[in-house]
Amino acid sequence: MLDPDIRVVLLEQLRPPVGYTLDAAVATTFTLDLSAALIPPLAFATFGMSTTPDPVAALEAVRSCADRIDIFAQAGELIVPRQPSDLMTFLEPMVHEVRRPRPGHLFHPKVWLLRYQSPEAEPSYRLLCLTRNLTNDHSWDLALRLDGAESGKRLAVNQPLVKFVRALPGLSTTPLPPHRLERVTQLAQDAYRVEWELPGDAWELQFRVLGIRGIKPDIDFSGYRHLVIAPFLTDSGLKVVAPGSSGIRVVSRPEALDQLAPDTVSVLDPFVVSGVAGLADDPASPGLGTEQILAGLHAKLYIWERRRAAHVLLGSANATQAAFGGNVEFLVELTGSTATLGVEAFLGADAPFRAMLEAYSTVGGQPPDPDDEARRRLEELLWDIASVPPQVAVTAATAEEYALDVTTEKPLPIPEGYRVTIELLTRPGETQVVDAAPLDARFERVPLADITPFLVVRATAPAGLQGGTVIRGVLKNDPAGRLDVVLARQVNTPEKFLRFLVLLLGLGNPNLLAMLAGSDSAASGYVRAATAPGVLEMILRALADHPQALHDLDRLVQRLQATENGRMVLPEGFGDLWTVVRETLGKLEAVTEQ
Repeated sequence: MLDPDIRVVLLEQLRPPVGYTLDAAVATTFTLDLSAALIPPLAFATFGMSTTPDPVAALEAVRSCADRIDIFAQAGELIVPRQPSDLMTFLEPMVHEVRRPRPGHLFHPKVWLLRYQSPEAEPSYRLLCLTRNLTNDHSWDLALRLDGAESGKRLAVNQPLVKFVRALPGLSTTPLPPHRLERVTQLAQDAYRVEWELPGDAWELQFRVLGIRGIKPDIDFSGYRHLVIAPFLTDSGLKVVAPGSSGIRVVSRPEALDQLAPDTVSVLDPFVVSGVAGLADDPASPGLGTEQILAGLHAKLYIWERRRAAHVLLGSANATQAAFGGNVEFLVELTGSTATLGVEAFLGADAPFRAMLEAYSTVGGQPPDPDDEARRRLEELLWDIASVPPQVAVTAATAEEYALDVTTEKPLPIPEGYRVTIELLTRPGETQVVDAAPLDARFERVPLADITPFLVVRATAPAGLQGGTVIRGVLKNDPAGRLDVVLARQVNTPEKFLRFLVLLLGLGNPNLLAMLAGSDSAASGYVRAATAPGVLEMILRALADHPQALHDLDRLVQRLQATENGRMVLPEGFGDLWTVVRETLGKLEAVTEQ
């Protein structure tokens, strides 16, 4: 961001190194958009989404990677998607909502820790420290990428990072399944021994974690020159990040600067992002690679100079007392030369970042927006409701339909005058009004593919202000084969079935997803090739190398063979071929067990 000609694409930053595949990933975000959460699995499957992605390729990418990803987000900050997708079903085990660390504060870090594996080399590690949430916003943000490898010894510099990742499962509103807890814990333990490659202009780095018990951030902001970049700032926050300074250079939003006290404004040199910045095509939307206009400042960066050295701190924390006095935040501090990392390097007359800024004049003292307090109360209501995770119990009503009972042990904290409704993410519009009592809602006549633990909660304030969030409940009595039904609903033509087969059995080829995500003609051409002996070759290779993929495919084949419409999806003659494959697979496994 600090050089506006260099755009960072999240998809690219997550993509494994050449020859590697994802082994484990832990991510944190304040706000989570479920549609944006689909992007990382696509990156890990070496698949670049186009504006019109192959839905079957996207589905297999998400399905195949979801078991290796854990995303922790603030409860009450899951954005209600405009258009729910079947793909979101496969996100269910990935998403973990986190309670607020203490009253009045939030879980606010934005970081990725990843481990990649290669059959021919040692594991590779990556850490992304971001200022953006996992959403589809198009604001000006910052990203720091650190790549590393095992050093063979525990490194003290990694201790805050290790403690941070270890603490995440304990903050979740619901317990993690044992295998996910074990993976997160092991990834944290592995991080102790990672030696990180420093950015070229830095000679030291420190991980700074705020709001986690047992971790002291120990950030020394003292210095003779300061630059503060933050969309949100307060008088008390500026005293923390730029203590005892005058002439502090600050880049923020106009409304944030206007609301500072006049005494604070008097010691500032304020700037805002120019209204024409970001009008170029943006390949960096966190996702789809379409042309976008960047608007609004969301980056958080602090630079101070002390003893001829520059300290650069970037990450999730705004310049507020809440951020540095109780929120859970994650930042990285880099130390280097003032010539390359100092204030003038970023805000001097010839600095690229300076070209996108405008000087801003304000006397401060403006009152906050009268609606801010009402919005804050509505947000807190959604955070509080989301901190009471519901159970979603499934019972069979008929052979094809189910009933879902959504309950909580504790009453919902709904103040008088607020109206709150709940609905299934998969059944928009079928709402039920709930009150300040233990939740007890029942949804009937739900098809198997629409069963979901994702619940949409909407709240309306007495004055009419509205808000909403998604909550992931705890699914009880999850029917066997539910995900296979969702899969079958998407794989609904012979062409789509063959594409799925090729993807499932050929994921060892990193070009397949990209090949099938291209133009319709390219994809159809590859499918035609796959109907030849190539399919049999793939199946034989899978029998020898990864029979589990055949079990995954067998569940879908059985689901399709169970109905007339499903049988029409299978290519002609495939049923007879699959009978032989199923028998062969059983015989091979019987021999293996002996």
